[in-house]
Amino acid sequence: MVRALLALPICLILCACSLEDSGPSVIWTDAPEMSLYAELFNAAQSRYRMDVQYKADLAGAVRDSDLAPDLAIGRYLKSSIVRDRFQSLDYLFGELTVNQAAFYPSLLGLGNLGGRQLLLPVSFDLPAIVFAREGQANSGGKFLLGLEDIAAEAGAWNKLKNGSYTRMGFSPRWGPDFLVYAAQALGADFREGRPIAWNEAGLDSAVEKLRGWTQAANGSAANEEDFQFKYLYTPAYKYLADGRALFAFMQASDLFLVPEEKRASLDYRWYAQGGLVPVSSDIVFAAIPRGAHNKPAAEAFLKWFYRDDNQKAMLENGRKTRAIEGSFGIAGGFSAVRSVTERVFPLYYAALVGHLPPSEALAAPGVLPNDWPELQGKVVAPWLLATSAIGPGSPGKPGDELAARFAVYSKNRGQ
Repeated sequence: MVRALLALPICLILCACSLEDSGPSVIWTDAPEMSLYAELFNAAQSRYRMDVQYKADLAGAVRDSDLAPDLAIGRYLKSSIVRDRFQSLDYLFGELTVNQAAFYPSLLGLGNLGGRQLLLPVSFDLPAIVFAREGQANSGGKFLLGLEDIAAEAGAWNKLKNGSYTRMGFSPRWGPDFLVYAAQALGADFREGRPIAWNEAGLDSAVEKLRGWTQAANGSAANEEDFQFKYLYTPAYKYLADGRALFAFMQASDLFLVPEEKRASLDYRWYAQGGLVPVSSDIVFAAIPRGAHNKPAAEAFLKWFYRDDNQKAMLENGRKTRAIEGSFGIAGGFSAVRSVTERVFPLYYAALVGHLPPSEALAAPGVLPNDWPELQGKVVAPWLLATSAIGPGSPGKPGDELAARFAVYSKNRGQ
């Protein structure tokens, strides 16, 4: 995801030389923030110089290029098209270059393949259920909120006038991204396949639960869509403050970019099902390609990058340059280094105090292909929006319907 940081006057393509030159070491990334971090690293020592090249499709770039960068840092690096290009990083733990125990375990585990640590987690994003701090919403003292936790309260908030709703508590169908989160958390288990695989029984159950939620809370999908069209054209913080809705979904990376004076009126809980918070699919990882020309530089950068004090310096530098206003946290998310998220982030994001993501509750996603954002946006989310509009107990198998959608999509792409 290319974030608003791209608008900063920072050149992301700093290296004009070939990777085969003996010049600076090269980082390929889809995280624009890495240019700031490379500048800090270069200023902190004189032995190595890291230059940054932006790659929108990082996994595809690593796969297709005959030349390898010294470091690849970005999303979907565990996809099958590219993971065999990376070397094992287990030796970094043995040499104490990187502290294995510092990471969130579920994220570190996702970077392991066949007992080899190919990827080190950098950052991650989480889904939040947001509500007005002084409003009627009640979390019931819960740290995590699932759809079942807010169903009754959301339905009771609804108000009809002249046959149409003038306020509505919540709908999972208001945001395509949330529908995908919800389906995953309810058992769909989307993962890499041809092009996507899923748990058939889990998908059936997820669709039925989403249909039932809409029917029970809001009467019909048509009611939700009519209300959304009429009233939800302002940002979530605005329609929550106005009392149009009781709850809204926001990614943490979006929530913490809301200006502080507007965010002060909001409270939130992490979205979860069965006590597990689904981590966003776009986890940022770091990897050293097997063909890297300057592995000592890559290792030195990783050792520097994963130190708590250096990540604090990254956040502080982001504040001073105002970059922190355009990108949340470390590389657009929470730091994968647990101590940084728990101890340093609250210094820069006061609303995290009392809301820190629970380590034991983080549920890492399955391995997804590098084109998952496109597949999600063009196939999975539109299909979920359409199929969740059908009443519960409807005939047909959701898995067959989704497979048919993918068949049409692949045909149109000429695959």
